[in-house]
Amino acid sequence: MASKLLIIDDDDDIRESLVALLRTEGYEVTGARNALDALTILSQGTFAPRGILLDLFMPSMSGAQFYETVQRHPAWSKIPVIVCSAGPVPPAVAASAFAVLSKPFDLDRLLELVRSACGK
Repeated sequence: MASKLLIIDDDDDIRESLVALLRTEGYEVTGARNALDALTILSQGTFAPRGILLDLFMPSMSGAQFYETVQRHPAWSKIPVIVCSAGPVPPAVAASAFAVLSKPFDLDRLLELVRSACGK
């Protein structure tokens, strides 16, 4: 059974590219346009990701706010989060996230981190 990943990024091109890349690597991937959509996906309980790739700068609810919400949830807080950001990462997020990647990031490094966080 393939490891499941949730990709959260408001940039359609980035999100769709990551979904396609990770699917070719054998992962089951779902993309969310924003943090609110991602919370809906998690709340429904039908897609339980083994890892999350999270953009920080999004409309409505920031990635940092999403991260804080996930960390307060007993089951979701166990999911490794890889933060992918073009800007500064709040110290509390940087200190507790599984990893932080600065955009633009190296795809080989991303794949290495995903394998480490979620298995193959």
